[in-house]
Amino acid sequence: MHVKVLQRGPGILALDNEDGTWNIEFDDGTDGDVPLGDIETAEETPPSNEHANGIRMVAPPWTEPKLEGWTRFVCFSDTHGLHGQIPKKHLPAADVLLHAGDFTNTGELEQVESFSSWLEAYPAAHKVVIAGNHDITFDEYYYTCRGALRFHPRREYDCTKARGLLTGCTYLQDSAIEVGGYRIYGSPWQPAFCDWAFNLERGVECRKQWTMIPSDVDILITHGPAAGHGDRCSSGIRAGCEDLLTEIQSRSILVAVAGHIHEGYGMSSDGVTLYLNASTCTHSYRPTNPPIVFDAPPVAMLREATVSAATAAGLRPPS
Repeated sequence: MHVKVLQRGPGILALDNEDGTWNIEFDDGTDGDVPLGDIETAEETPPSNEHANGIRMVAPPWTEPKLEGWTRFVCFSDTHGLHGQIPKKHLPAADVLLHAGDFTNTGELEQVESFSSWLEAYPAAHKVVIAGNHDITFDEYYYTCRGALRFHPRREYDCTKARGLLTGCTYLQDSAIEVGGYRIYGSPWQPAFCDWAFNLERGVECRKQWTMIPSDVDILITHGPAAGHGDRCSSGIRAGCEDLLTEIQSRSILVAVAGHIHEGYGMSSDGVTLYLNASTCTHSYRPTNPPIVFDAPPVAMLREATVSAATAAGLRPPS
């Protein structure tokens, strides 16, 4: 809900602190805890479906026709082995499917195979997938050191087979691919989180990893979100990565797709980059969040619009 706070300005109700105050995410990018008496309901204005860089959001039931020459993307994340339980009405056709990781519960190879079959049948010409912290058999070092003992003590999997079982898609792990002219880079890492796979310590380790992102990326897929964008946990803590945000903004990436924090599902923007948390599972692990769908204009048009938005925001345009 959009609100106004006396002497602070407009924002969105984010969290009831249950002490007579609410946490408000202000439109200027800050947030704060505000007494209920200082909050006024603001007049709701329908959000625009077109982003500053030319991206157009497509709302359910996704029947809106795309413009000629445009490309439709459908985004999922955190399906946790429950891809077969996603409501059929949440499976819209697209040109490109993006999945931001956690396609299994704990890296079970049976779930990898099932997910591959689901991908192969999905009505999209291209599918691009990364792993997440739950896909532990895709992080061989983690799995052999402690993941197998922790999660699969009675039946250890051969994690060298995991990637070979993931078919029907392009799997990215700190690597890139060009699809329809769009440059897509994918990475499974996130700041240390309860000792799962693909964890990095905040600071030096995260910065080193994110500097690997090429300067000319159009669409970035990471499992963990950037700080301040789709990263608020149910506890109110923001779990996103500050160093990832810095690298995204220094490159003026067009779209940043993530998941990981189920409660952070949704979209936001810094005026240049569109941030999507596409978590399919809710906080209670039900695969009922609809996919996030957007249409991208032809690459040249998209990059030109992003340069204009980045220049207006004082950020470096993509090279």
